[in-house]
Amino acid sequence: MNFDWMKEAIGYAASLIILVSLLMTNVFRLRLINGIGSVLFGAYGWLIGSWPVCAINLVIAGIDGWYLLQSMRYSAYFDLAPATSLGAEYLRRFFLFHERELMEFAPGLTLEDLQEAHTCILFRNMLPVGLFSYRQAGADADIVIDFLIPEYRDFKAGRYLYRTKRMFFKEQGIKRFHAVARHPSHPRYFSKNGFVREEGKAGGFVNAL
Repeated sequence: MNFDWMKEAIGYAASLIILVSLLMTNVFRLRLINGIGSVLFGAYGWLIGSWPVCAINLVIAGIDGWYLLQSMRYSAYFDLAPATSLGAEYLRRFFLFHERELMEFAPGLTLEDLQEAHTCILFRNMLPVGLFSYRQAGADADIVIDFLIPEYRDFKAGRYLYRTKRMFFKEQGIKRFHAVARHPSHPRYFSKNGFVREEGKAGGFVNAL
């Protein structure tokens, strides 16, 4: 039986997967998808008898695997700093630098909205990677925005905010966070972090602390 079509299919699939990996902004996903593509390309090289193609792609897959293990082995250090403690100018610069993406996740958001709300800068390994802002009314708090820069959009930050910092928010008198999904990624993100659909509110989610 002629298996040439199978070899070609593996080669095209490997190329497509590696292409997709280059579109990833999250480094973990990039490494994971690129590693899968490299393994397939290595298999393609073996099938067509091209040992250099096979060897170099298996080495690339090994490098991706090593970095993935390192990222899973070491826990990221998170910190949440009130914007007021960093200064109005710092918040303004952060807002202006990320304004275009902030508008995608919270259309119509203004710097004044952030200044009037409880706004915090999220740090990961001492790098400013996100913005968390909410308005509190008694035991309820409405999330103005929960934003992360593309390179760090995984669920670690969400676990930190809604699990690790749970007692911190409860000490502020907050018992429930309310959020509205304004971006296609929001429903999955909120669901992963303990939110459930809020009845009677279009796109609404609620998380009881």
